[in-house]
Amino acid sequence: MQKLALALEEKLADCIHLQTQEEKICHILLALDELSLCEKISFFRYSPIGYVGEGVAAMQDGQLQSISYIRDDLRSLPIVKTAVEKRKATLHEGKDIITLISSRYHRSEPLKALLVIPIAVNNMTIAYICCEFTKNNVGFNEHELAQFTLFGQLTGELFIQPQTIAHPKLSPRENQVLRALANGLSTKELTSLLALSEATIKQYIKSILIKLGAKNRTHAVSIYLGHMI
Repeated sequence: MQKLALALEEKLADCIHLQTQEEKICHILLALDELSLCEKISFFRYSPIGYVGEGVAAMQDGQLQSISYIRDDLRSLPIVKTAVEKRKATLHEGKDIITLISSRYHRSEPLKALLVIPIAVNNMTIAYICCEFTKNNVGFNEHELAQFTLFGQLTGELFIQPQTIAHPKLSPRENQVLRALANGLSTKELTSLLALSEATIKQYIKSILIKLGAKNRTHAVSIYLGHMI
């Protein structure tokens, strides 16, 4: 347990100096692969609108590969959807998982276990990692799963740093408003923080939704955080 926790923390510490999000994703996949946790590790972006998981990259047999062609509706993947909604690492083992996953996970070597690690920021899942096990049963205990949950939270913080990153479609002030929303501030709190009227704040939010094609504030924040990954 302690060994796993220290290993995960060390891997993230090594990642802080990296400049681009692509470098960070590749480093995390390589780091998890070095721990010999499983046979395949995949990284996905997540949008709560439509429960969409979009593939980014995967590590298998020591090789990095793009999985940008994958686009999943998590309603067809209850194993993943549960972890993403609860923001807790979950492990499913045994024959039952075959009925809970799509045909994409079916292979000549039957899947014995699937570990899903949600990557969360401010109580919102922005991405997730899937670890596929085909050789041995895993049997992580609750304390070890808690460490994977913490790993996902720390990874989320890593991806939104620095928070000065701007979305190219928005003005400086709109980016400022959206960053504040991403940090959980309400409209009234924004009026004090930015010294603007509530009506002006609402107008900025309306403009943000239009420019990003977002359905609501939560969707806008998801798009903004997803832009950083």
